[in-house]
Amino acid sequence: MTLIVIAICAVLFFYGIASDRYTPYTAQGLVQAYLVKIAPEVGGKVVEIGVETDQRVEAGAVLFRIDPDMYELAVRRAEAQLEAVGQSIGASTAAVATAEAKRVEAIAKRENAREQAARTFELVKKGVYPTARRAQAQSFLDSAEAVVVQAEAEVEKARQALGPTGATNPQIRDAMAALEQASIDLHSTTVLAPSEGGVTSLSLAIGQVLGKGEAAMTYIDTREVWIEGAFRENALENVALGNPVDIVLDILPGRVLTGRVVSLGYGVGNRSIDLSTGLPAPRAQSGWVRPPQLMPVRIKFEQDIRSLRFGAQANLMIYTSGNAFMNVLGNIRMRLVALLTYVQ
Repeated sequence: MTLIVIAICAVLFFYGIASDRYTPYTAQGLVQAYLVKIAPEVGGKVVEIGVETDQRVEAGAVLFRIDPDMYELAVRRAEAQLEAVGQSIGASTAAVATAEAKRVEAIAKRENAREQAARTFELVKKGVYPTARRAQAQSFLDSAEAVVVQAEAEVEKARQALGPTGATNPQIRDAMAALEQASIDLHSTTVLAPSEGGVTSLSLAIGQVLGKGEAAMTYIDTREVWIEGAFRENALENVALGNPVDIVLDILPGRVLTGRVVSLGYGVGNRSIDLSTGLPAPRAQSGWVRPPQLMPVRIKFEQDIRSLRFGAQANLMIYTSGNAFMNVLGNIRMRLVALLTYVQ
């Protein structure tokens, strides 16, 4: 009997060593997903709550609403401001039109003065007019030229006051931006589910006042769900990306699911800090053999599981090679673990 017990212990010992190399196993797996802190982009009083704690919701569902009255008022004010700017731009446009008309009139008078001066110069040259009439005509022409220059300056001044026309006008752009911001704030009073998922840690009530960016609930995004497994570092020698994995979830007893290794953790913290002093606090160890360090391994499901819960426990076995004998033993072991989940 003693020899039989020793033989069994030896077999189990060598199987444990071999399994760590070919089929590493851990019972420390947790279902993980992305956690999103839901907070409004605008502050105000809560007037509607569309979900309950631990409720599963679809993407785009209404989570809650902020009182929109003050934001609707801001939109109306922005619309009125845009209309006022448009009227102001209209008055400036009229000023440009008036200046342009004066410039055209001045140019016409200048052309007339040029024609008259040309005739006067010709008559002076022929001796019909005295020489004094030449100076008088030149003075009249210079005056007409000065009026044109002044009219063009007035046109430029009016155009500068008007600025670019249409939607490129700075005043119009500023008013349109204010209206757009007010519209965005009004739209943000309704907070929607960012994706398919579930609501938890709902700390919200009708009439409660939320500040901008204040967390109102925790949202679990179920678009991507994975398992974080903690494996002993001395069992990860042969683990590689893409290795198949058997998964047994406590929440689904009796079933063996499948997955793949998608990432291996690069490191974990190996010491803590004394908060009172800020100094390192190394872990105390005793005995000849220290406990192995646990390293994270991320595993992705190959099936679409709808009944998963964040933080659910899982048993994991990774198949690192094509060793048929070890794979069969590992498969049998996982079936036994799956049966034991009924009675844990």
